[in-house]
Amino acid sequence: MQKFFNTAGACVPEKHYMIALEFDKIKKMIDTERYFILHAPRQTGKTTLMLQLMEHLNEEGKYIALYVNVEAAQPLRNDIEAVNELIVSEFESKAKIYLEKSLIPQEYCFQIRSMQGGISHFLYSWCLQLPKPLVVLMDEVDALIGDGLISVLRQLRSGYAQRPKAFPQALCLIGLRDIRDYRIYSDASKRHIVGGSAFNIKEKSIRLNDFTYEQIKELYAQHTEATGQKFTHQALQHIFHLTAGQPWLVNALGR
Repeated sequence: MQKFFNTAGACVPEKHYMIALEFDKIKKMIDTERYFILHAPRQTGKTTLMLQLMEHLNEEGKYIALYVNVEAAQPLRNDIEAVNELIVSEFESKAKIYLEKSLIPQEYCFQIRSMQGGISHFLYSWCLQLPKPLVVLMDEVDALIGDGLISVLRQLRSGYAQRPKAFPQALCLIGLRDIRDYRIYSDASKRHIVGGSAFNIKEKSIRLNDFTYEQIKELYAQHTEATGQKFTHQALQHIFHLTAGQPWLVNALGR
């Protein structure tokens, strides 16, 4: 199959033109047991980076890494138990897709779904089962709303001191905004809560950068190698000028 410029969903190395992904900064955070944020606007490559990082970590064998997307819990808003159940179900389904059978959470891990602390209890039970530390990459967290979001953040904070034996070694929350910019209204307490106060264990916020000129040149060179179609220096400069390196726009012009 000939590769092409991707403009829909995460990029796959076997199918799409991609620039080389750099994991060194993130891996250092993981090795030192940090909980951190990765944020950037839509269509900038966050999901692509995280899926490739998960695969890379699992192939290395030092950790067990899992990517989950919690956006489907958004309509549940302030129904904390329903949010917990859906997110735990997401862990279950993604573990079946991405992990070896022996690493999939055992049945006793799911006996707490209806509890308001369901996510933290689930992660506690699962981590105790696993032979290696768990790394969680949780996407679309800032799509959650109100007390549902506050509950998730506080549950992740509550298990922080138990890492890495009984809670994830490292955790990356992925979204459009830095957590300090979350301003969440709690129906339960009738007031706004700042995301940073609900998740004050955050070590660092990483902003995923747009492409540089050299990265655009690298990306388009893959198409030249595959098809023979060349791009002049002036054309590449104009692409960089028009897109400012925004990844979706760069790929759309490539298409």
